[in-house]
Amino acid sequence: MADIQTTRLCYHIIHSHFGPITAQVAGALLTRGRLPISQILRFTSLPPSKVRLSLLTLVQHNLVWHSENDVEGEVFEVNWEEGIARLRLGRYITFAKEVFGEEAEEIVSCILDHGKLRQKETLDYVCGPDPKKRKLYASTFHKLVESKHLKTSTALSHTSPRDRLIRYEEEGKQERRASTKGSILMPKDVMEVRIAAGIRMQREEEEAEATGMRKVTKEVRDGKTGKRKGTSEEEEVVNEDAYFKVNYAKFNIYLRNQIIAQAVERKYNVQAAEILRAILKCTEQKQHNLLDIRSEPVTSHLIAANLDPAVLLNTGLRVPKSRGSKASVPTIRDYLSLLASEDNPTANGVAGAFIAPLGASSGKYTVEFDIIGRRLKLRVFESVVRERFGEDAVKIVRILLDKGKMDEKHLAKVALMAHSAIRPILVRLSSASLVSLQEVPKSADRNPSRTFYLWYVDLAKAYSNLLSALYQTLANIVARDREEQEKVRPVLDKRDRSDVAGDERLLGRAEIAALREWEEKQMRLNVLAQRVEEAVFILRDMLGDPGTER
Repeated sequence: MADIQTTRLCYHIIHSHFGPITAQVAGALLTRGRLPISQILRFTSLPPSKVRLSLLTLVQHNLVWHSENDVEGEVFEVNWEEGIARLRLGRYITFAKEVFGEEAEEIVSCILDHGKLRQKETLDYVCGPDPKKRKLYASTFHKLVESKHLKTSTALSHTSPRDRLIRYEEEGKQERRASTKGSILMPKDVMEVRIAAGIRMQREEEEAEATGMRKVTKEVRDGKTGKRKGTSEEEEVVNEDAYFKVNYAKFNIYLRNQIIAQAVERKYNVQAAEILRAILKCTEQKQHNLLDIRSEPVTSHLIAANLDPAVLLNTGLRVPKSRGSKASVPTIRDYLSLLASEDNPTANGVAGAFIAPLGASSGKYTVEFDIIGRRLKLRVFESVVRERFGEDAVKIVRILLDKGKMDEKHLAKVALMAHSAIRPILVRLSSASLVSLQEVPKSADRNPSRTFYLWYVDLAKAYSNLLSALYQTLANIVARDREEQEKVRPVLDKRDRSDVAGDERLLGRAEIAALREWEEKQMRLNVLAQRVEEAVFILRDMLGDPGTER
């Protein structure tokens, strides 16, 4: 089950997208965990027909898992991660348009509206019976499936991955006990069973994704005459019987790359950001999720081939005039050296780099996603501390992160601050769970007067509490947006009427003013939600999780 703030956010998102009845059913599952339909009817007090339709809608949009067991029969469980990801649907549609064009934008938008669809149904929605349009959209659909931006939805995708993992582990343990004649399994055996269960799940997912394409035999014809050559070849086409849904993991790659490029632009300049975009563009096809520690290695010549020709690299660095204004390989290498912090080979320089060379003389570079994610998470953490507690609090946090556990006197001495000024800041940071306190007794009786009190930053705990606070902020934004919309609901209903649609002159002055005010508020709320959601993405989805406590 999710925590309170995650539950509240997911409830408000479902309420905003699907209405109050569906949100009530989802709320019962969010607060009470997995339930059979009889318990859902009891906790919601809704008619059975409405509960079944709500569950059908949630299952169709991949928001609810359902499975069967011998004790309770069929049970339902909310996939809260899928619900929170719905805040990024607008970004996914934008990425589809930027990468594949307007046809992909319409296809992705249509599938997101319906949860999952087959190719024929999608084409019927977006282009109708026009054969030329259907051919164009079918080609785009094929590209989306082939590049894994759309993935198949099978029976396995409607069951909880945790349930499957537990079942596979239990089956593996039983097989291992049978092979060892009932002896007790050692920790090494349990670990091997767990790894085998994970590999089995991954293999099943790959096999399920492979069902989205099927091979057909096609006769080869002459390009000029159109006559048959008597030979045939196999080609992959989209499986018309398969249902497809949007692969969020693939679109999250574009969001991560965009955030990294913006970080480079803030630290250096636009030209350095374009170099990094070119590196990421070279490796996007081989990136399928956010679990890669680093990208595939690329050379400077490959970067030059993928670089936007309109970019003037010489304006970002001081280079010899003999190189000209166009992008040249020596200039690109200068930018690569800058991004790799080759002028600062210390530990701090490596921790502040965006890319790293693959070997001393290979000429290839990789983007270090783990190092970048660690730095971006720390930046989000420090920005929240600065906004809520001030610059002195940021100084204290940085010292604790650098030095480790320290008492108040030593911390005040290192920070060059008065002891009376340090304590209130530490108390406020501790109440927000951003710093922690450890007691080190001098004697066995643990007398407080003979105990050292050491302050330190537990980043894992701080990130968890910070993420919960960001979820609370997002839930407030979604709820506020819905309340503002309800205030002008009569005006919106009137604007959408067939006799008024497209001509706002038929509305009164007060109604037009109310609409303009609502649109302004909605735009501000959307911008705020986008910024907060970006911080959530950095903390929850990107690599760079803190290691063991210092």
